[in-house]
Amino acid sequence: MAAATAAFLSFPAFAHDGVRITEAYARSMGGVGASGAIFFLMENHAMEDDRLIAVASDVAQKVELHTHKAGDDGVMQMMHVPEGFPIAAMESHALERGGDHVMLMGLTRDLKDGDVITLTLTFERTGDQVIEVPVDNARKPGAKAHDMGAMGGTADGTMPKGHNMGAMDGTMHKGHNMAAMPDTSGLSDSDAVIATLKAQFDTPENPLTVDPVVVDGDHALASWAQGDKGGRALLERRDGVWQVILCGGPDLRMPAFLAQHGVTAAETLSQMFNAAEDGLGAEKVALSSSFEGVVMITEPASE
Repeated sequence: MAAATAAFLSFPAFAHDGVRITEAYARSMGGVGASGAIFFLMENHAMEDDRLIAVASDVAQKVELHTHKAGDDGVMQMMHVPEGFPIAAMESHALERGGDHVMLMGLTRDLKDGDVITLTLTFERTGDQVIEVPVDNARKPGAKAHDMGAMGGTADGTMPKGHNMGAMDGTMHKGHNMAAMPDTSGLSDSDAVIATLKAQFDTPENPLTVDPVVVDGDHALASWAQGDKGGRALLERRDGVWQVILCGGPDLRMPAFLAQHGVTAAETLSQMFNAAEDGLGAEKVALSSSFEGVVMITEPASE
């Protein structure tokens, strides 16, 4: 944290023909092949409107402008914004967690606190601007971060039962808790994991199937499918009860990502799970990998 803070404080604001970039930082969600995001404040000191229309970096296979918006069902959804983000004359525009941001997909190298990302911003009026962004995974959201009520949750910060898993790709955030805790006493670990997932996400309109389930100690990985959507879930046993920690796609097959989220025997669990999932065929693996981003459900007790 000290290194990340020092690195962050050492970076000046970046200015280019009236556009000033401040408060830039990045967060990563795992190692090579995983995802990440970049946030910053854009201040337009010119008398003309401008627009951020593109971003580029060699740190990821794909770098895009993304945002979060509520769907018709009230669930926040993350989506690509090809038209970019406007910055009115003499106004500012914040890229922040829970809102507009730069999305890094398919990291080409590990990103640790204190590392620096070179990012090229392309503006409609002022052209390209190159900035350097420190990685700061411990940084907390600012006061303008979206609250739980704006993300389709309930007033107490929990997710109501029956949310469609396929509709939440990369949209929910750390702090969401399981609303439905089924009685799993007497069930095997695998059956308890399935019951926990179904209690939260299975509905008559959108039935949830879970297979495979792999358990190692107090952690479990499971693949799920719902309609034409699929993904994976990481669960942790806490006080004898299984809880969903996060949902995601390809990241959950990587030991480094699991270790980052509190799995002590990440290599073992990853090998067991990948072998079990591979045994179900390439189509199953592809479906489970189609989930975009990472959805944090609860804070891991082991972190």
